[in-house]
Amino acid sequence: MQEIATNIFTEHNSLGLTAGIIQNSHGTVLIDSPIRQEDTGSWKGTTARLVTGKDRYMVVLDTNYDRLLSIKGCDCAIVAHAETIPPIRSRFSPARVNEEGMPFESSEPGSGSTRIHPPEIIFEDKMSLHLGELSIELEHHPGSNQAGIWAIIPERKVVFVGDSVIVDQPPFLAYANLEVWEQDLKELTSRKFKDYQVVSARSGVVDGNHIKTMEKNIAFISKMFAKLTESNAPLEEWRAKIPAISSRMSELDLFNSELFYNRLHWGITTYYELHHRERG
Repeated sequence: MQEIATNIFTEHNSLGLTAGIIQNSHGTVLIDSPIRQEDTGSWKGTTARLVTGKDRYMVVLDTNYDRLLSIKGCDCAIVAHAETIPPIRSRFSPARVNEEGMPFESSEPGSGSTRIHPPEIIFEDKMSLHLGELSIELEHHPGSNQAGIWAIIPERKVVFVGDSVIVDQPPFLAYANLEVWEQDLKELTSRKFKDYQVVSARSGVVDGNHIKTMEKNIAFISKMFAKLTESNAPLEEWRAKIPAISSRMSELDLFNSELFYNRLHWGITTYYELHHRERG
């Protein structure tokens, strides 16, 4: 666990996410969950000591499978964008697989079910959480995911951006809006976020160069997909672009090459199906 600003910590959970912990004497706000249900023992011995005060919230930054799975068993009021609810109801069905090629029906040891309860608090555009004088501003940024949220802490100049920025990993494309994603990334490099620490859910704290590289990669994919759409290319041609996308990750982790291939294969397939359904 690392303290990146006063009363703000990051923690890598067992699902590979970088979660945030914002706490003071008034309460605690978790940005995604530092644990999953099977890790409860270690949670109680370490990170749980930071969860103080009567107000306890957990902000779910989007609808990616591992993120939804991490909210099981969390004793907090769950906050999410309104678009999170339909995926919770539909994505945990027996015949589906997720971005990582894992079956949705797989569950945590001893849990007996992957059922995820809907959030208690939802919003459409913006909302604020307050821990005394410390504010956490939540904004809807649907570039990387239709239910994507950024959590901004102006007093500490920290912003949690979920999967909007990922370093040397392929992006999650299934529920992306690529045009909006480009605008989201431009905003991160604008004066609004000057001197901010930008926290990626997969890569921890990232810098301006990482954000600009991500912006170039998304612009590349957006142009590629636009050409495929214009030519009414079949799904096989879309999937054939996976090597071209992977080649842009300069230091792609070969140990996770199969996982990343599955992410792109599933993401492109879902993106294709959703967009062709809209056109039809």
